Amino acid sequence: MTGDADPEQVLSAFRATNMLFSIEQARVQDVLRSREARNFIQAAAIFAEGDRKRSLGELDRILSPFQANKWTIVTYLPFLWKPSEHMFLKPEATKDFAERIGHRFASLYRPELDLRVYESLLDLTAAAKLDLAELEPRDNIDVQSFIWVISGSYDGEQPRT
Repeated sequence: MTGDADPEQVLSAFRATNMLFSIEQARVQDVLRSREARNFIQAAAIFAEGDRKRSLGELDRILSPFQANKWTIVTYLPFLWKPSEHMFLKPEATKDFAERIGHRFASLYRPELDLRVYESLLDLTAAAKLDLAELEPRDNIDVQSFIWVISGSYDGEQPRT
């Protein structure tokens, strides 16, 4: 993982999966073809490396003008870079899953980029991993797939990651 990656290569990483809606893909493209492209990549790298509070504010600042300050976009790169530590947040599927298992994420979730939401997501992920231990999930990609299946977001195709 590097914060100085080529924006076009990062864009191709976003395009390589079916994890974002087409409008989100278009907004990511706008960001990655703007003057803010390298700042976005750097802030996402800092987030992935652990300085979430500072980088989340920076990501919000960078992405807001593009209407791209969405959890799906913010959590995408850290999830791909470090799937054992980070989680991709697909809000509706994740809220549905949290409601089904009685986790506080369901009531704590807000669309605004707030560190408490992400920390609650990581807590939900840890709880799911614990419950899935006998299935031996390799990382949070496996946990994410399970959440999608349980919430009904699974459309018959394995998410491409």
